[in-house]
This record gives sequence, C-alpha cells and structure tokens, in this order.
Amino acid sequence: MTTIQMQPNIQLDRNQWVRLGVATAVLSVIAVLIIQVVAITIWPDIALFKPLDSYARTAVFTAVPAVAATALFAWLARRRTDPVPSFLKISAVVLVLSIIPDYLLPVEYKTFLASTVTAFLHVVAAAVIVSVLVLGYRRQRGA
Repeated sequence: MTTIQMQPNIQLDRNQWVRLGVATAVLSVIAVLIIQVVAITIWPDIALFKPLDSYARTAVFTAVPAVAATALFAWLARRRTDPVPSFLKISAVVLVLSIIPDYLLPVEYKTFLASTVTAFLHVVAAAVIVSVLVLGYRRQRGA
C-alpha cells in the first residue's frame, strides 16, 4: 500500500505578499538601472531616446509592473492550487506586448539599437520580477 502525501494549500498572508512585492520591486529596479547605466556608458547616444533619458522614469516604469505582477500573482494564488504556470504564461504575454511599442512608436531619436536596449531592459525586468516572485512564493509556502 502506498501513501500519497498531500501538501496543504498554504496561503501567504498580506504581510508576506507586501514583503515579497517590495523585494521584487527593489531588486528589479536595481538590475534594470545597472544594465541601463552600462548600456548608456557603452552607447551614449541612446540616452537621447526618450525611454532611456531618465533613470527616475526607468525606476518607476520598473517598480510599477513589479507591484502589479505581485498583485496578479497573489490573486492567482488565492484562486489556484498551483498559480505558477498561469503566472508564467501571463508574464510571457505581457513581456512580448511590452516590447512592441519600443520598436513601433514614433519617438524622437529612436534607433534600432536604442529600441533593442529598451526591449532588453524589459526582458531583464521580467526575468528578475518573475524569478523573485516565483522563488519567493515557493520558499515562503514551503516554510
């Protein structure tokens, strides 16, 4: 006879989600700003492109999606026993959709390089946000 151990559906509380969201926002902003500084150091002309001309704007446009992703993940976690697959699918779609305007919108000083650096910043932000949220969620649930 075999026994199957079922892991109880442990939910994170509001404070855990807030801490996870803050950590996600801070880590993603740091990662994106480091990459932006390096890219602008290598290619100074890309700083003329509006999405890359302000570190403060970059920080806000990274932190806000991190908070939104945290809220989405918390919402999914309350409704699904395993929210990770749904969160990963939604995150992938949002990432692809977020990159499109970098290449299509008519913005002054837009070059292929500037658009590509901006798109890469989206990828870095998404990678950090998704990783921190999923790993943090799994770690806290297992604790």
